[in-house]
Amino acid sequence: MQAGYKERNRYKDCSWLMPSIDLDTMLEKLNIVIDPKTSTHKVLRGYCPDHHLYTGKEPSNADWVLNTETGETFCFTESRGSNLVWTTCRLLKCEPDDAALILTGREAGSDISDLAFSAFKARANRLTRSSENVRKDPIQGLESIVKDAATPSMSEMAYQFFIHPPGKKYPTNITRETVDRYKVFERTWGFYEGRVVIPYFMRGVVVGFCAIDLKGKQAWIDEHPALPEKDYRKVRYPKNFDSTECLFGFDDVPKDADSLIVTEGAREVMKLTQEGFNAVAILGSHLSLKHRQLIGELHPKSIVLMFDGDDPGVAITTKVSSSMGEIFPGDRLIKCFLPRGRDPKVLNRNELLALIKNSQKRLTRKA
Repeated sequence: MQAGYKERNRYKDCSWLMPSIDLDTMLEKLNIVIDPKTSTHKVLRGYCPDHHLYTGKEPSNADWVLNTETGETFCFTESRGSNLVWTTCRLLKCEPDDAALILTGREAGSDISDLAFSAFKARANRLTRSSENVRKDPIQGLESIVKDAATPSMSEMAYQFFIHPPGKKYPTNITRETVDRYKVFERTWGFYEGRVVIPYFMRGVVVGFCAIDLKGKQAWIDEHPALPEKDYRKVRYPKNFDSTECLFGFDDVPKDADSLIVTEGAREVMKLTQEGFNAVAILGSHLSLKHRQLIGELHPKSIVLMFDGDDPGVAITTKVSSSMGEIFPGDRLIKCFLPRGRDPKVLNRNELLALIKNSQKRLTRKA
């Protein structure tokens, strides 16, 4: 197989070819064994068909995946990526153009100029869409997210994610009413497909958002077999988003409140508000000058710092209290340390009140 430069470039991306391929028929002809139990409509998992060419032995596990939309393939045993055209070339010892004809059911020697033109057109369309997105929306996704936030919708699976996140020991019991109040919705298309989106409002304007993955890491790996695992992100933010300029929950907190809980993330604020507390999130571990200005603008009578009950949570509390102490001295600043392994999302009102009360007592004794 001695493909020239043009052929190599033409079949580097074979997503344009996939709609013309009868996959069931071709997989059978190529003797590619698929495992139906671990396959999905978009990603097929099976036994690497050209494993023997690289290792000298047949595969023992179904560790090979094929993306049915892009044609990308990846063998996890070998850590080797390819695509369906090049795999066919290796299996049948043919040239890329011949492989394309075989995959699409055309006779040998047929003119593939229409297929080649389709490839060129598909690449041109992708480049055009990409340049338009950059030009129209420098903060990727924010423009369409604002529109989606106006008419939010969410599946039962997405609601369950808020009520009891997968893999977590304790349920949050964040209600549907709370989720709806914060205009949380499920994105079913585009860059944030398969994620729940929490819009960040500041003074009535959406200034950012977080998009939390619903499918899980393994599903992402299956759908992106050619990408390294380190590229996976559980939470995505819009491009150029600056969390130091945003205080989540700011719009919902009344000025001159008796107390204000400062916490880490949006879901913590949602739960605390549901339990009847005033709360804002700094969206991370860093309390910026802008955060301090915004909190000062709310002018609460006391501040309660409440982060996760683990070592990072203790470190954040200490760090933030040092910064906040400059503007909220003495008994106006309460450090609330949660039980090991717990976080504000999983505590009910009585548990939260007890923790705050005990923290106040400790502060009084120290004074």
